[in-house]
Amino acid sequence: MAKLVTIRCETGAEIQVEVEVLAGADLSGLDLHRALLEGCDLQGCRLLGARLRSARLDHANLSKADLREASMPACTAENTDFSGADLRGAFMRSAVFSGANFARADLGGASIGRADLRRAVLTGANLQCDGLADAQLEGAVADANTRWPDGFNPADHGVRFE
Repeated sequence: MAKLVTIRCETGAEIQVEVEVLAGADLSGLDLHRALLEGCDLQGCRLLGARLRSARLDHANLSKADLREASMPACTAENTDFSGADLRGAFMRSAVFSGANFARADLGGASIGRADLRRAVLTGANLQCDGLADAQLEGAVADANTRWPDGFNPADHGVRFE
């Protein structure tokens, strides 16, 4: 029998999930509005279609997580590990991802306008997403394997190459 893990939210809400640990858990479709998940190990979590509006994910581990179609507007995820994560179709507008690691992450079709990606690691990431030209990318690091939208010039947005 799995134990209950409680996820607290700034709103005062508490979401109870019947899992041993959050890493690898299926949290698909949950309403995690303003969830307090700073520093949490969410590696390999399934968050398909989860609602993470204004969630706090700073310093969390979301590597290899499934965040397809997740709604993440205005969330804060500074210095968060999204390496190898699947963010296809995610709504990430106006979110703060400064210093986050998106190495080998797939953001294909994501909506990312006005997001803060300053100093983010974008090596090997698929950034063929909507609104990238409106995102803050100063000091972000990319490489030859990073994929960009057609016509997008990363150097014009302050991206450095390794």
